[in-house]
Amino acid sequence: MKKSLFIVVDGIDGSGKTEIVKMLHNYLSSAYKKYRVLTTREPTDGRYGKMIRKMLREEKDPKSNGRKIMELFVKDRQWHLKNEIEPFLESGNAVVLCDRYYYSTIAFQAVQGLDVNELIAKNKPFRKPEIAFILDVKPEIALERIVYRQKEKFEHLEFMRKIRANFLKMPKLLKDNIKIINASKPLKNVFEIVKKEVDKLI
Repeated sequence: MKKSLFIVVDGIDGSGKTEIVKMLHNYLSSAYKKYRVLTTREPTDGRYGKMIRKMLREEKDPKSNGRKIMELFVKDRQWHLKNEIEPFLESGNAVVLCDRYYYSTIAFQAVQGLDVNELIAKNKPFRKPEIAFILDVKPEIALERIVYRQKEKFEHLEFMRKIRANFLKMPKLLKDNIKIINASKPLKNVFEIVKKEVDKLI
């Protein structure tokens, strides 16, 4: 295996990515003991990440502030890579699991009206993961899964349909190693598919 591995799990809200990241963390920690595993997410808990979370919580119009959100995400990602992801990977024998990455910025902010080529260009300098899993699920199913919590500004059916369509375009838009996974199945089945791909890499 490479000394270190950067793995991203992305997709629309309610696709199960946070659970898959947890399962993957537990699996890697027990199956590959010589590797240290860091689980992280975007937006982060850093200064810019907190600003993003506040906007997502308080704003109601999913179309508002696309450019501002994009700029905050880019700054948050710079901070995230410099302070958390890169140092951990560079220390060797390390795996970083990230819940959301630039795929979300491209998918979401394109629906907010920003040019997809500009969004790709803004994120081009950032480190590519060794593998990215995009968990694909119909927005109707996703919304049922998150019905118990307060909705954020992007969690509306029409908007989520467009975001999903953008996520599905990712393999064509980017030269990254992207696997689209059907996430409408039970979590354990989704995890088995992800686990096989990760085992292959290791």
